[in-house]
Amino acid sequence: MTMWVVVVAAGIANFAMRFSFIALFGRVNVPPMLEEALRYVAPAVLAALTVPAVIAPGGAFDPWNAFVPAAVIGGIAAWRTRSIGASILIGLPALWLLQWLVDTIRT
Repeated sequence: MTMWVVVVAAGIANFAMRFSFIALFGRVNVPPMLEEALRYVAPAVLAALTVPAVIAPGGAFDPWNAFVPAAVIGGIAAWRTRSIGASILIGLPALWLLQWLVDTIRT
């Protein structure tokens, strides 16, 4: 029972925090410089979450890591096509192929 209380309380706190910013930005004029800076928050957070998982997926660096070249291939596909779908459709098979190659070379 206490686990559910914690989950519900965390959900309410999370919702209240996010909703307060939505409600606040609807009523308060934000300086253009701050608004421009806030555009970079989402990419910075995404990079902070994904880069360590790509560079050191098990928590330690591995020179045979197939994630790095697959991420580069997917990034090039995203850059060239400007499409998330194309990035996934090119990057994921590249990851699978690279992982297969690494497994084949290691054995």
